[in-house]
Amino acid sequence: MIVLLLFAYVLSVFTVHSIEQESGVIGTLYAMGVKRKELMRHYLMLPVMVTFLSGVSGTALGYSRFGVNKYLSETYGYFSIPKTDVLYEPYLLLYGLVMPPLAAALINYLVIQKKLARHPLVLIRGEQKKDRATAIHLSGGFVRVFRIRQLLRERRTAAAVFLGIFISLLIVMLSLDCYVLCSHVKTENIRDTKFAWMYTYKYPEEETSEGWEEAYGVTMKKEVLGYSFDVTLLGIHEGNPYFDAPVEEGENRVLVSSALAQKYGIDEGDILTLLDEEKDRYYAFRVDGTVTYSAGFFVFMDIDSMRNLMGKSKGYYNIVFSDHALDIDNSRLYASLSKEEVEKSAAVFVEQMKGMVASLLVDSVLIFAVVMYLMMKVMIDRSALSVSLFKVFGYRKKEIRKLYLNGNFFVVAVSALAGLPLAKAVMDLLFPYMVANIACGINLAFSWQMYAGIFLSVLVLYAIINGLLMRKVNRILPAEVLKLRE
Repeated sequence: MIVLLLFAYVLSVFTVHSIEQESGVIGTLYAMGVKRKELMRHYLMLPVMVTFLSGVSGTALGYSRFGVNKYLSETYGYFSIPKTDVLYEPYLLLYGLVMPPLAAALINYLVIQKKLARHPLVLIRGEQKKDRATAIHLSGGFVRVFRIRQLLRERRTAAAVFLGIFISLLIVMLSLDCYVLCSHVKTENIRDTKFAWMYTYKYPEEETSEGWEEAYGVTMKKEVLGYSFDVTLLGIHEGNPYFDAPVEEGENRVLVSSALAQKYGIDEGDILTLLDEEKDRYYAFRVDGTVTYSAGFFVFMDIDSMRNLMGKSKGYYNIVFSDHALDIDNSRLYASLSKEEVEKSAAVFVEQMKGMVASLLVDSVLIFAVVMYLMMKVMIDRSALSVSLFKVFGYRKKEIRKLYLNGNFFVVAVSALAGLPLAKAVMDLLFPYMVANIACGINLAFSWQMYAGIFLSVLVLYAIINGLLMRKVNRILPAEVLKLRE
């Protein structure tokens, strides 16, 4: 929706620019009796048709059987699930087909009506409304003052550039949040899994063997953002070599894994409530701290305290951890889990999401390039007569670029510097809702190198676009200024 509004606004800027270029024709048509609503309908037709056709093509590609199957191809390739039927929900079709032209019509109408409300004689003469920014007193050299005044005159276009950069950075942050989340899941799950094997018993042995580390686990439920996930309440001995969890005695004292703390937003001192569905009973615990463990949603407590809480006999256990494979009769086990299986499953996140990450990065670059090029092109088109006049006075290409293009560098640089932390903060707030159905921790921390890389990429793209725009400036002829006559 945000991208849709951005492009509708960009189209409105182009429409206003077109009205300004054709103001003489519009004033003449007014003088001949053409009504404003007819001109409004004429200038609304192009942006509405463009957005409507874009909505139709996008909906047809993304919401068709081909698009849905293509989107789910990696899921079908990895998981053994049947292919799903495509359900065409009316509200989604309305969103894809009606919202784009409706948003374009509304935004363009609000922007255009002010331009068309001017007196016919003013339009015929091509008079421009005096900008209050020209009355601002500025000091300094000619080049500096000229750049500032040029920026103030084109502040509306500069605002569109900032908005375009911010939207592009939002999409970049969405793709990179996906990437860092999957990368952290992969690396942290492997790092935090210190046991070689975990065995879950149906019928525990009467006595444990040497090399075993017994534990008592109960699967409970907890809801977050409308989804209910399994949470393992795990009773362990103090000094368990496989978990860095300094548990203490107490039937209401627990430590939570870092994955659980990130997903549910749990802090030290909070009261954690879990549901035991088998007993249809809730348990409340006070959180004493967080344990660095990202491979699952775990709540750690002293095993003897847990036995007392659950009414189990002394010495009872149903889970065994070991640093090597154990010879256990499979009839006694519910399941077994090896570290190799943890490593393999952790890598799946990265493999499943890499296509989406690449797609979002490409989309963000395209949005940035299109908005940047088109908006700066509008600024040059509006200044075509001034550029022509500078050429008549003998200004060289390098000097003209310094006056009209190099000043935009500060707009782009400031927009990127301000937009980077803002886009990151906004996306980090929204991202947990986007992955509300995923049972994993949410570590979205970026390294400073990633921020620096994004900023430098913005500047490189700007340099490329700046070079393309300079070719357009070079094509403006000195004779252009001679066309300005009443």
